[in-house]
Amino acid sequence: MQTAQPQAQLCWWLSRVLQVPEAALNVRQIAGDASPRRYFRVSLSAGSPATSSHVPGAGDSAITEQASPNELSEPPLVMSTDDETLIAASSPPSENNEAFLAVQKLLHRAGLVVPSLLASDLDSGFFLMEDFGDVLLSVRLTPATADNLYSQALGELSGLATIPCVDADLPVFDAQRIADELSVFPEWFLQKHLGLAQADLPSAIWQELLALLVSVFREQLQCVVHRDFHSRNIMCLADGRLGMIDFQDAVLGPVTYDPVSLLKDCYICWPRDDQLRWLGAYREQLMAQGVEISDDAQAFARQFDLVGLQRHLRVMGVFARLCLRDQKPDYLNDLPLVLDYVREALARYHAEPAVGAFSDWFEEAVMPKVASQHWYSGQRTDKY
Repeated sequence: MQTAQPQAQLCWWLSRVLQVPEAALNVRQIAGDASPRRYFRVSLSAGSPATSSHVPGAGDSAITEQASPNELSEPPLVMSTDDETLIAASSPPSENNEAFLAVQKLLHRAGLVVPSLLASDLDSGFFLMEDFGDVLLSVRLTPATADNLYSQALGELSGLATIPCVDADLPVFDAQRIADELSVFPEWFLQKHLGLAQADLPSAIWQELLALLVSVFREQLQCVVHRDFHSRNIMCLADGRLGMIDFQDAVLGPVTYDPVSLLKDCYICWPRDDQLRWLGAYREQLMAQGVEISDDAQAFARQFDLVGLQRHLRVMGVFARLCLRDQKPDYLNDLPLVLDYVREALARYHAEPAVGAFSDWFEEAVMPKVASQHWYSGQRTDKY
């Protein structure tokens, strides 16, 4: 939980930004993500004087351009005492706050639906943003709504993929980053969660798998990648649009990475046929926009699956770390689905030597340990 002192500092900052007394503010903490960031919904108490200009809302066609990092955007902000709300964030320095500002500006300029950033103080890690509401894509997704909602979401992804890389001053998803991300799997899932020894994972098997995954990442079109584009980071807005949040970790990486996050969501499972149908529609949309990607649907699906293997091995380590280090055990409930994705990819590409060797080791050394975990039932996860 946010301690009293930082929250008091945030309230003082909000009163200065909005030019109202602190007593006039209602600041209520709301559910956040897996990070240390804390989010608050901000409104004015009934009877409080409104501030002096308009705050852009989700339906506005024009969004205020961001000012310098520690200044208020122009024009000045306003809140009414009706139902108008904003979102304030308190984000520690570990959360890449400068990148949040830069990526928000990049995505907004590309015409993508992201919260307008109204004020910020990088020194304190405070942000004031447009309120996208509480309706996550995960809440709206059903077998009846999935085709339409995924079509919209993949349309947003095509907007990301067509941002010129020269305009995006972003980190590159290179071999070192791939290896660094994967390191959480042996450290946190195998060793700290399951109790395996470091030597239990043969170095040659791990390095061969890593080399294969690096080659799959590199052989694809490189584009702007959100990196966590899933159903809990996509908001359903009142005007029917979908908005993206939690984009500060964007990189330049493989074109199939974000579709993996969306279609092999760690919180929602869809049949393979649906995944491939949506993936195929996305590939065709990119090709229609002139994006140079493989015209071989099977090769594109292989890239999708093996990029997914990298992502889901990493997620297994991240979820274990969230439980053990950050005292967030609920993430273990989502491990069975992630494990299913990993085993499915290993089985599908078992004929490839690097995959087959790791798959055989995984089934022999890891699955017996997994079988004794309280979160594992042994039955395939099927949420839809």
